[in-house]
Amino acid sequence: MREIKRYFSYMGKDIYIYWVILIVTIVTENVLHLLYSYVNKQALNAVEYSDMHLFRQAVILCIIVMMIRCLFPYLRYFMIKLVRKMVFELKITLFEKLMKLDVEWYEKSHSAEGLKTLNWDANSLKDSWFSHVYWVLGKLSLGVTSLAAMLVYSPLLTGISVTICIITATISIWLNNAMKNNAKNVQSAMVKLSRSLSDILAGFTVLKIYPGAGIVTDKFIADNDDVTVMEMKRVKKASVLEMLSFLLGIVGSFGTITVGAYLVSEKKMDYGTVMAVVTLQITLSGTMQRLGSSVAAFTNSLVKAGRVFDFFELACEEEYAGEEVADKAHETSININSLTFFYNNEKKVFDNWNLNSKPNEKIMLKGESGCGKSTLLKLLLRFYDYQDGCITVNGIDLKQYPVRQIRDMITYIPQDCYLFEGTISENIAYGSKTEVSMEDIKRVAQLAFADEFIVQFPDKFDTLITSGGTNLSGGQRQRIAIARAFLKDSPILVMDEPSSALDAESELMVHNALKELMKDRLVIMVSHRDNGESDFDRVVAL
Repeated sequence: MREIKRYFSYMGKDIYIYWVILIVTIVTENVLHLLYSYVNKQALNAVEYSDMHLFRQAVILCIIVMMIRCLFPYLRYFMIKLVRKMVFELKITLFEKLMKLDVEWYEKSHSAEGLKTLNWDANSLKDSWFSHVYWVLGKLSLGVTSLAAMLVYSPLLTGISVTICIITATISIWLNNAMKNNAKNVQSAMVKLSRSLSDILAGFTVLKIYPGAGIVTDKFIADNDDVTVMEMKRVKKASVLEMLSFLLGIVGSFGTITVGAYLVSEKKMDYGTVMAVVTLQITLSGTMQRLGSSVAAFTNSLVKAGRVFDFFELACEEEYAGEEVADKAHETSININSLTFFYNNEKKVFDNWNLNSKPNEKIMLKGESGCGKSTLLKLLLRFYDYQDGCITVNGIDLKQYPVRQIRDMITYIPQDCYLFEGTISENIAYGSKTEVSMEDIKRVAQLAFADEFIVQFPDKFDTLITSGGTNLSGGQRQRIAIARAFLKDSPILVMDEPSSALDAESELMVHNALKELMKDRLVIMVSHRDNGESDFDRVVAL
């Protein structure tokens, strides 16, 4: 019940309109089927008893049925239009949620999980809300309505149908429970398959160079086989369910016709009543045949929807942000006292560690890989929260700052800055919260020594950059990132070996740009190399 409650609770502000349209659609369909059976009854009785009055009634009702039937598709049109709008709004909300998740989630989760949820699972809600809910509720409602009308016409004939329906429902429930577990397994296997495919696409160069990398391809094939096998099991169960439902429906219809023919021969029932019951029996049988597959489809959609809703229920770092702190300091400083931090209750990265900076001091942190250099920068940026001790910025506890405010105060330059698909000017402009002029973009590009290569491109600042900046060299990417940092103009600058992966010429250009960027700021840079120490006030070993 919890899954079903979640399933409907995320429909958004249009949920009431959705239910109104759905209920009107289901009621209209039920009325149509009742009129079908009654028209058949009146038409046959008019022939049997040569009663023109009954015949005129049948003709009038038939015209009414046709008119309602012509309007019926418009209800489904309004439904699909509404559902598309609901899914669109949900995907926007889901994207915003993904942007608010903490860094820890992104480091622990594969990118394929977010892509699958945002695209496949979210898109599946369109069919689910439009079709699966209608199939289940509509067919159940239609079955109940048909059963009630059949009881009015003939309790005896109805008893035969109900017996068959109970057997069908029992089998459906039994198979559906098995299919629900199978659907979860299919979803887990799909995520695993997406991970394998994402790794292959990201590391295709390695696959081309190293002969042993074919293991990755073999793993993908194996994962694909697992998905296929699980999906075939699910399809097999669904086919068995539909086959049994269809077979039992035929048996029920045949039993109704046989008993009805006997009652007519004994003058205990007229042809019209038998035909009306048979018409409703066909509807009831069709309902039971479709109900099994409809419940299975709805169950599968619950599993997919559950993955979407799980994302919505993840805790967001932004939710813990308080009011903006009034920072009255004229010069920027960071003080770290008795810092203790560890990942997931494992070995401590920092244990009672201290670091006190002077205003606008330039500090280099040195140490071997794994000693906690990069972790310290993540703590300053509130990607993680420390367990004990205290970090203060301008005399104020770091945790008292809203997450957004502290990140506005800090510019972070990693070893390999990411550039987004778009123009050079757009990638530089990301450094500003407000709209920025082309003059400002050119100014910061010049400060970062990035204009030297930008002006050599035919489109200059309108040059398109591929995803990740793969059509630029490492030094060019770093200088664009430094231009972005100039535009942000934060009082604190933290850097994670920003020039370690560059060639000598590019490193010199980046070094000159960084020297300009470091002026009049508090700087903390982590490094495992000796070069560049002269630019810093002191070097701290970790």
